[in-house]
Parts: sequence; C-alpha cells; structure tokens
Amino acid sequence: MSQVFGTPRNPAYTVTRTDRFGRPISLDLRTPEGNSVLFTGPPGMGKTVELDRAEALAKQQGWIGIRVTASPREPLENRFVRQVTDDLGRIRKRYGMLGARRLKKLTKDLAQRHRSKQHGAELRVMPVPFVQGVAKTQWEAGNEDSVGRTLNELAGQLGELGANRKPPEPVLLMVDNLDVASERDLAALTELAAHLEEQRRPVFLVAAGGELAATRLMAASGGRSRVATGVTGRFDVREVGPLSDDELRPALTEPLRRAGIAYQPEAVDQLVRSANGDPTRLRDLAETALPMALQAGGVTADVSKAATAVVNDKSRVLYQAAWNNCSDSEKDLLAKVAAHGPHGLSLPGDTGMAGLGRWQELDDDRQQLVARGMLRDDGQRIMVANPGLQEWVQTRVGQSAAHLGIAPPTASAPAITADSGRPAATTREYKGMKFQINS
Repeated sequence: MSQVFGTPRNPAYTVTRTDRFGRPISLDLRTPEGNSVLFTGPPGMGKTVELDRAEALAKQQGWIGIRVTASPREPLENRFVRQVTDDLGRIRKRYGMLGARRLKKLTKDLAQRHRSKQHGAELRVMPVPFVQGVAKTQWEAGNEDSVGRTLNELAGQLGELGANRKPPEPVLLMVDNLDVASERDLAALTELAAHLEEQRRPVFLVAAGGELAATRLMAASGGRSRVATGVTGRFDVREVGPLSDDELRPALTEPLRRAGIAYQPEAVDQLVRSANGDPTRLRDLAETALPMALQAGGVTADVSKAATAVVNDKSRVLYQAAWNNCSDSEKDLLAKVAAHGPHGLSLPGDTGMAGLGRWQELDDDRQQLVARGMLRDDGQRIMVANPGLQEWVQTRVGQSAAHLGIAPPTASAPAITADSGRPAATTREYKGMKFQINS
C-alpha cells in the first residue's frame, strides 16, 4: 500500500494541465509552435514532471533525447558534451556507425576545446648561490567569444542525424533547473534558440525554470547577441502553476479508489483545500493520511485534520529556513499578506505606496517571494501560497486577519458598494507602508 500514490516523478494519477485556451501544455511535437519550449512556475508545481514526460516521449518513439540539469559550478556545454558521449552507444544503434563516428569526433573536439587553458608568467630570483626564488602568476584564458558555439555545433550534428532519417525524427535537448544556471549558460541557451529557429531542423530545446526564468534569459542575452529582444517570442513559454481544486482532487481520489480505500468527500475537500493547488503539498498530505486511514477504515474528517497538522508541524523547519532567507523588507511584505488570511492583499499601483517611494521595492520583493513559491500573484491580489506557511508566519509575527478586524466577504454579505460595484476598500498602514485592503 506504500505506493498508492506512486512516486513524485511517476505519480499514480497524472493531472493533465491546460493553458488558458484549454490546450494541454505537455510537449507532444505534433503541432510544434517553434523549436524552443520553456516550462516555468513556482517550486514543486511539476516542471520537472513535464520534462520527464518529454523524455519519456522521446524514449517511446526512439528519438534522440539528451537531458542535463543546470549547475552553478559546471557549464551546460560541458554537461551536454559528457551526456552525448555517454549516449553514443544508443545513438550508434539507432543511427549507424558513420553518424555515431562523426558525433564522437565532434564531442572529442569540443571536450578538448573546453579544457582549462592557462596563461602564466614566471619570475626567478637568485639572491645567493644555489638558492632560487620562483614567483608564478596564472589566469584562465577567456572564452567569451564562444558563448553558444558549442551548443550550436552539437545541436547541428544531432539535427543532421535526425534529419537523415526517413521520415525525419525530432531531437530533444532538455535542461532542468535553470534557476541555478549562470548568466553565461543562459546566454548560450538564447543563442541556441536563435540558431534552432534559423536552421529549421527537427531539433527542440525544452527547458524548465522558475517564475523569473524568462526574465533572466532575456537579461543574460542583452549585449551579447541579436536575440536580446526576441527571447520571449522565440521561447514557447508554458506556465506550470497552481491547480484548481477540481483539477487536483482526482490526484487524491483516483489512487484511493483504485486501492479500495474508502474516503469521505468532505475529508477529501479538506485535504485539497489545504494543498491550495500545490500537487507536491497534496502528495505530502495524502501520504501522511494513508497510514491513519488504514487504521480508521478510510479517509475521514479526523484523519484529514490530523494529517494536515502533522504536515504543517514537519514543515516548520522549512518555513523557518525560508523566512531566514528573506530580506527584512520581504519579511515585512510576507507578514502583511499572511495577516490578511487566505484572501490575500490587493496592491494596486495607485495607492499611497508609490508616493512613499516604496512601490519599486515592494514590487521587487513581491517578485522574489513569488519566484520562491512563498507568495502567489493572480494579477489582482497576492496571497501566501501555502496555508501551513501562512499559519506559521501569523504565529511568528503575532498577527492574523482576526487581529486586524478583517472579515472576509460571504455570499450573504458581499463587501460590494452600491455605487461602483467594486469591493469596499480600507487603507491600512504597516511599518510605514500603506495598503488598500479589499474585503
């Protein structure tokens, strides 16, 4: 019963994500809209799962699929060269000896090119007979001119193998965790995206990164190449964001049903609400509730309540670490949003914050907290992403919506004015910052 819900990388129930037009966002290459795809979203939402699906598609079809994970310590170029070298046996079986031999020669040349080249100077001093003093200075040779060149050459050679098949076969170059990639790596990827667009070969770049991935790609390419202003247009950006309760609920109920475990609808609703659209948090809740459910004869309301409490308690060390990683101004903003409960806070640009000269700082803090998965922004309001984190922050700073006297709107008493049809607004101040609160 331990695998009722599968594993994080291979869940028992897979949610089919769609864009705002109702189209699945998973890569299928049947109707490609360009050669470069970027999956973005907060931590834990399933970006890596989307890369897993793309990789599984390549394996199922027998296509070349080269996958690496970005690292702050090693260039992507090195990682791609090493991964292609490791896959030469599989490539040889699929594309023959001649194609594999050419690719092997290229990877060998690329590996040789990227070995550290050292320049240096040496000074020898002999103040007395037979005593020699040596001073050395060394530095690495610069290679800024080769940004993107290695990936372009590698993609070109792989693309030639795929194009020579009848019919031509796609080649997938996959990169995970762009959040830790260097600016040089990001610039190389934008160069590669431009190269793939120009070459029009069946080679596809599929990458995954956080909320700021597209912004970082554009910033890294600035001043290096012609692609600086074309990043967002060249990449097909697919948002892997929070799921609705209706989308998330089957990820809990279907595995329970298949395993023959009874559940109360209201108990499931409690767990889904506590997950708040986060599939990773729902998995933690579900796996925590499972042993309790087996003893209680099913997932009951008491089981859901107990499982939520356990998960929140276990997560306190993570909440503390995330809090410690925040700047003072980020902590202030997070505390303010948490104090207003699940409905969050409205931060329109026409409030007094701009006059106080704090709007840009607040917006930067908002972006950073959203990127780290601590806040969510739906375009109108910002709210704490995780109900457990919200409760922890409220306890940490000693404030909640109840303390502030804020009552959320209800169906029987919506906070709408008769004149404007807009929610009633109250201006409050917190540590010198004014906020407009729509009840």
